[in-house]
This record gives sequence, C-alpha cells and structure tokens, in this order.
Amino acid sequence: MGIFGKRKQITPDLGDDSAEAEVDVPEGEPGVDRDWERAVDGPFDVSERPDAEGYLDLGALRVPPRPGMELRLEIEQGTQRMVGVTCGVGDNKVQLQAFAAPRSSGIWTEIRSALSEGIVQAGGSAQTADGVFGDELRARMPGRAADGRVAYQPARFMGVDGPRWFLRVVVNGPAATDEEALREVLTFVRGVVVDRGDEPRPPRELLELRAPQNVVDAAARRARAAQGDEPQGDQPQRQPPAGQQQDPTEQSGSEGRP
Repeated sequence: MGIFGKRKQITPDLGDDSAEAEVDVPEGEPGVDRDWERAVDGPFDVSERPDAEGYLDLGALRVPPRPGMELRLEIEQGTQRMVGVTCGVGDNKVQLQAFAAPRSSGIWTEIRSALSEGIVQAGGSAQTADGVFGDELRARMPGRAADGRVAYQPARFMGVDGPRWFLRVVVNGPAATDEEALREVLTFVRGVVVDRGDEPRPPRELLELRAPQNVVDAAARRARAAQGDEPQGDQPQRQPPAGQQQDPTEQSGSEGRP
C-alpha cells in the first residue's frame, strides 16, 4: 500500500455568512491504492458526519443502509441492554459494538491481546496480522458440529480507535479469510458513524444501542395483534428493506465487553 496518493479538495457549502473551508480527500480505495486514514475514510465520528441522512439510527451507532440487508439487534440476557448489532453484508455477518475510550490513547492493542489469549484458552487459535485498519486478529473459533465433533469457524476481529471511542468489528463468513470478499465488508464498515455522546465514561464502557423507532412501533403492533386488539392478517416472511430488522427482541449471549 502506498503512503502517498493524489488528493482532491472538496469545499462544503457552509452558507453565505460562513468562512470557506476545504476538506482534503485522498483519491483511490483505502488499502488498495493508498493507506487508510480514519478521519477521511471512516468509520466516522458523529462530528465528522453530523447529517447521516438515510442511515439506520441505533443511538451510539448509525449504520449505512444496504438493499436487502438483514440486521440482528443483540440483547444482553441479564440486563436486557442492547449491546451490539450484526449486519448481513453479502454472504458475511458483521458484528458491530462501540465502547468508550480514553481521550489520549486507543485501546485496541490491549483488547486484541486479551481476545487472543481468551480464544487460545478456549481451544482455538488466533494470529495478529496486518489489515487495512492496522493490526487485526484472525482466529479459528472452536465449536461443535452436528455430529458432536469439535469444529472450527474462522473469524476476523478488527478494531478502530476513534476520538474517545473504540469500534469492534467481528466478521464471519467468506470475508473472514478471503481478502477479495473482505472489500465489500470494509466499504460497509467505513460508512459507520459512532456517536459517543458528551458524558464522562470510563474506558471500555459499552455504548448502549437502541432499537429504531419504526422497529419498536412494528413490535408493538405485533404485540397488540397477538392479544386480539388488531387483526393479525397475513404476514409472509420476507427480507426486510435496508435499515430494518426482522426481530428486535432476539436474545444474545453477548456480555457487552470488548
């Protein structure tokens, strides 16, 4: 990957009373034509993308819509907190979780070391490798096959340190091992916007998510229909349009930690 690349300047419309400002945007695809720069390539802080029009607003995360994308909101069983979201990107599943981080330094190096140790202790394997976002963890996660034998599933862990936040990304599917398949996933992840909020938070504290209002309203209608207050009608199963989710009440065993 090259260090230097051509750049183009974009002048945003700040109104007649605002001073003209230029944003220096490098040309080419990050990780292919040039090195990745978070502030211009994403994932973005909400201050860098305050008007994410059309995005799915999950509170601490704003997710770019994709046609036919399936979402699963992950609920912590003990607290019922919404601790993450898993997005279907092509044939891959991409889990997103956001955490508070110190102002002065990132936390991915420390978290990556702890993740690697935990995976190995569980019987899997993990190796640090160079990725588009910097160091990433490529793992083989132990599990059980249908016949009861131990089976291993590849997973790719990526971390992005932003301004006082950390975004953890876990990729399952072909993109966990295939660099070409990963390009579509990276394009999606780079469009994510993180809204940490202004409140003081200790490092590693989970930035809690919330269900979009349209999903909450749909769940309420289904609940009323189940109680007989509204006609149920025919509800064929179909893939939701971009920015919607099939079941906002699905439980998850995630513990809400990086």
